[in-house]
Amino acid sequence: MTRDKILPRLIACLLIALSGIAGAPAVLAQPANGDTDAVVVSPLSLVPVKDLNFGNLIPGATGGTAVISPSGSRTVSGSVVAAGGAVSNAEFQGFGSRNRLVYISTPAYSYRLNRVGGGANMTLRSLTLQADNLTPLNFPGLFRISSTNVITLRVGGTLDVRANQRQGVYQASFPITMNYY
Repeated sequence: MTRDKILPRLIACLLIALSGIAGAPAVLAQPANGDTDAVVVSPLSLVPVKDLNFGNLIPGATGGTAVISPSGSRTVSGSVVAAGGAVSNAEFQGFGSRNRLVYISTPAYSYRLNRVGGGANMTLRSLTLQADNLTPLNFPGLFRISSTNVITLRVGGTLDVRANQRQGVYQASFPITMNYY
């Protein structure tokens, strides 16, 4: 066959195929729903934004510590090795009026993280705080709200990792209280 005979036949075949596709119903189309959430909080409240996360750690023969600063950076000591994973400071937000006093506290010096499935634990201690829109006063934990706005509170801490700490996921919660005056 020559080019003059092949080209018209090829075009005709393509047009037939395209008309079949264009006329076919959309059998794969499915409706879907999206989710949405909103939380409205009252003034002078405190809500969690993100969790304190130490990431992946390798304990080593002598153990040591992992420290998350309030700004979210991680350092390790002893034989503990930082091995990636999601690392973050804890973050909370509140709202208050200018010049109100706020007292921020945690009820304990240390908290125990338990291994999911049991059999081991670790200690979280020395929680450290950093806040936006708060001016510290001469009493530990007491602040003055700088302007009517959102208060952001960042929390870091020290995790004690034992020598040859048992592998697994460790979890706990720790309370933060903001009393407005």
